[in-house]
Amino acid sequence: MADNGRYLIGESLREKLKSTISKVDSLAPGGPVSRIPTILEDSGQSYSPKVFRICTFTGSWAINANKVVTFRGVTTTPNTVSVTNLTYELPSQGTMPCSIGKDGTAWYLIGVKHTTVEVITNVTLGTAGLVFTKTLVQVVSTATESQVTIGTTACA
Repeated sequence: MADNGRYLIGESLREKLKSTISKVDSLAPGGPVSRIPTILEDSGQSYSPKVFRICTFTGSWAINANKVVTFRGVTTTPNTVSVTNLTYELPSQGTMPCSIGKDGTAWYLIGVKHTTVEVITNVTLGTAGLVFTKTLVQVVSTATESQVTIGTTACA
């Protein structure tokens, strides 16, 4: 079959296709330029992101002391870091969860597991005897509990 330059599309569609192809061929690689030049200047300060992690530690931990803690869920080394405790006097309670934060290059203790306990916040003398008012509070440790005994004397 001889090619006689005729197509089964209309002349106007043929011209539109030729025009579109020539426009696409003239575009720069990657499409039209639509970026604004950006210049980053050195401010003289290095950026050090803050980092928050969940960890565990073992043993007691004094205020202003460092302790090596283990990142939770990280099994490949390095999975430990030295952390400074500025807030809590912590007794030894086995392995305990904690949260830590990084400021610059140093890590600091942010929080530890708390326990809810009832404490006596007020005592009054009622008609039938002593009335103790209790409140639920969050405490860091319940390692040591103490009791106070109030002696009773029969009243006449």
